[in-house]
Amino acid sequence: MRRKCYLSQRSIVYLLPVLLMLVVSACTKPVISFQSVYNGDNATNVITIDTFAVQVSTVFLDSFVTSGTSTQLLGRYIDPFFGTITSQNYSDIGTPNPLPILTNYSVYDSIQLILRINKTFYGDTTKVQRYEVSQLTQVMDFPGIQTAFFNKNSIPYDPTVLGSTDVTINPFAGLTSQRQGDSVKITMPNSMGQDLFGLLYRQPDTITNPTIFRGYFKGLTVYPDTTLPGAIYGFRDTLILRIYYHEPGVVVVQKTADFHLTNAATQFNQITVDRTGTPTQSLSEANPELPSTSSGNQAFLQPITSLYVKLLFPTITNLLAYQDYLAVMKAQLIIKPVQGTYSPLYNLVPQVNLSLTNQANTIGGPLPYGNGNLSIDYLYGTNTNYSYDITAYIQNALTQGAESNAKNGLMLIAPSTSYNTMFNRTILGNRYNALQSNQISLLIYYASYY
Repeated sequence: MRRKCYLSQRSIVYLLPVLLMLVVSACTKPVISFQSVYNGDNATNVITIDTFAVQVSTVFLDSFVTSGTSTQLLGRYIDPFFGTITSQNYSDIGTPNPLPILTNYSVYDSIQLILRINKTFYGDTTKVQRYEVSQLTQVMDFPGIQTAFFNKNSIPYDPTVLGSTDVTINPFAGLTSQRQGDSVKITMPNSMGQDLFGLLYRQPDTITNPTIFRGYFKGLTVYPDTTLPGAIYGFRDTLILRIYYHEPGVVVVQKTADFHLTNAATQFNQITVDRTGTPTQSLSEANPELPSTSSGNQAFLQPITSLYVKLLFPTITNLLAYQDYLAVMKAQLIIKPVQGTYSPLYNLVPQVNLSLTNQANTIGGPLPYGNGNLSIDYLYGTNTNYSYDITAYIQNALTQGAESNAKNGLMLIAPSTSYNTMFNRTILGNRYNALQSNQISLLIYYASYY
């Protein structure tokens, strides 16, 4: 018993210094050494603040290229925040290659326009879609000095509806109600089919010379019935005008001749928006910027309808007046979409980049801060956010001065490979937004003397 007691007492003696170190450690502020800030022999505290205002506004930036995207956008839907959005497409049609050999016995049957969905969509896919087709009255040449078609461009066409179809589309399964796989087929007038069939039989210059045929046929436009809004769907740029015919005999042989989409670089989508009754209805070329304080303390991002979000940090230089301030060690921008404004029906923009901008709202090159690291919380909504490390930007902003920061800032944009074919949108709350958990915030970590 005496030996056991001796060992216990000696253990306590040896443990006392360790316990004392733990107590002292628990009562001391955590410190981080920043040799690059000042004397490497010293240590400094890191202070975190989120009180600097982020000035938020919605910016209208007019037009963008929609030709040569390999995607045809077709449909119409009504967005409660962004208005009524419509897309119709324009396509150049070329001759079959090679040309079929028709005989005196070849018999024309019918003609159809065939489009194939690419499984992308935006809006309510349960609605019936009605698509209509008309013929262009002008060749699809780029206007003026343009080298591309833009979202606001259009080509004159005969308003006569050549064909139409009612269809529902299941983009997830890649199927349509026409039971033709992923295809949407629109029956065209027999007068058109017989005319083209006759050219294929006779094979004059009109059909053998692609340039002459382009001036003869000009092209087609497909557009939605505006009385049946539902969704906008993406289609592949493989539009086909197909003639069905047969060769009679003991065994009837069914054949087809396909007039394909030609010159994919000129195929384009015209996208129009009616923002009447929405928070952004005042935006236009004449009034291109709308403060979030004038639109319900929200800002609106949807690049395909030319809406972007601009961020300014006008008070960031106040940090230099803090008595304990040494240097910004980290700056994190956290952008939270407003809860209840997004869903599987109205998807968020999956990637959002930051670009420098100025008082004229010019978009500079994307900054190297990634694509926002979008994290979606559909259950509670409070944790959905885009986050960015903008340390280098804030460090530079501190050297620019308050006057510069009141004019120059950052623009939220989507990567150029997706913004002209996707209707995803994001609604952001400013610091006055009623849903405090959805407010934008700038976290500054700075080295402090104290």
